[in-house]
Amino acid sequence: MQPDENTPSGISDSVISGDIHHHHYQPNITQEPQNIQPQSVMIDPYTGLPQNVIIMQQPSSAPVVVGIFVIIYGAISLIGSLLGLLGSTFLASEIDDKVLEEYALQLVVFSSFSFLIAVGTIVSGVFINKRQTKGIHLAWVTIAAGLLLSIIQQIIIPAELSDPSGLGQTIGIGFSVVCNGICGLIVAIPLMVTGSGMDDSRLML
Repeated sequence: MQPDENTPSGISDSVISGDIHHHHYQPNITQEPQNIQPQSVMIDPYTGLPQNVIIMQQPSSAPVVVGIFVIIYGAISLIGSLLGLLGSTFLASEIDDKVLEEYALQLVVFSSFSFLIAVGTIVSGVFINKRQTKGIHLAWVTIAAGLLLSIIQQIIIPAELSDPSGLGQTIGIGFSVVCNGICGLIVAIPLMVTGSGMDDSRLML
């Protein structure tokens, strides 16, 4: 081929002859279509969430609050029993009246038992604060013991110091029953609250 004079820089066109083959490789893989069906999800009608969803909740603070309340109540009772023990001891040693002396000795005995009950109340409050069910059981025992002690004290009070009609003792006993019943319900709050985290411990007496 001769160079064309009209071609710049003397570059001539060339022709390439031959067959150009394009090879397309297709893998010989036969796949059957899979029928994928969506899985059904069960919805809880109460929460509106799937049933396999677990909702983590923080433990209720009811045991801590009730435990602190019981500890404070026990501490106040402990101080009161100590003051009653000291006062009744001083009264029994100073008075000469037979009736007052007998009553003062009764106060010494009841104050001593009240001291032990107050100690048990404080211990029960510590257990409740640690979310131990045995603390509630111990608190019920101390409440029952305190109620029994109050009833006995109202019954054996000297006749010279009691109401002749018996109305004063009846009112005192009724007041003690109501107050101790309310205390027993308050102590039981951690058992009635959902998610309180109380364990399965039992009081072994």
